[in-house]
Amino acid sequence: MQPLNSPLELGVRSLILLTAAFPRALGLDRLVLMDYCLLHSADLGGPLSVLPAVPTRNGELGIKRSVLEHGVHVMSRAGLIDLVTAADGVSYRASEEAGPFLRLVDSPLVGELNEVADWLISEFVDLPTDEVRHRIRMISQRWTEEFTWEPNDESGPLG
Repeated sequence: MQPLNSPLELGVRSLILLTAAFPRALGLDRLVLMDYCLLHSADLGGPLSVLPAVPTRNGELGIKRSVLEHGVHVMSRAGLIDLVTAADGVSYRASEEAGPFLRLVDSPLVGELNEVADWLISEFVDLPTDEVRHRIRMISQRWTEEFTWEPNDESGPLG
């Protein structure tokens, strides 16, 4: 089993986000964006990021959707995430069992993610999805500038 960025890991992170957003339901596109923000919160003016600031983090969004969707389905089959259908499409909501389940998980990482998720939901849940995308795009442009090395830069790629 793949330990990092596995469907199980992304399913648990989705569960954390949906529990923080409860009783709101979030669509898959929104969950992908929120998961990205959950891991890189400091870039968005929030709490310390759970992951280090590496130059390749802007590529995460492109590969995350299918694994996250699989993870949401794993949590759904476990009865921790409910599928919500509406005229505007399918979304997901934490089930009544989600909060008690997460309280049973004894992990410093889950504790940190819960704290960041609370901040993230309070800051971003009411923003339109396009605004969240715009904020992510702005910080990814900044990363590109930070980690771009010009060959005639005498300090070299390591400064």
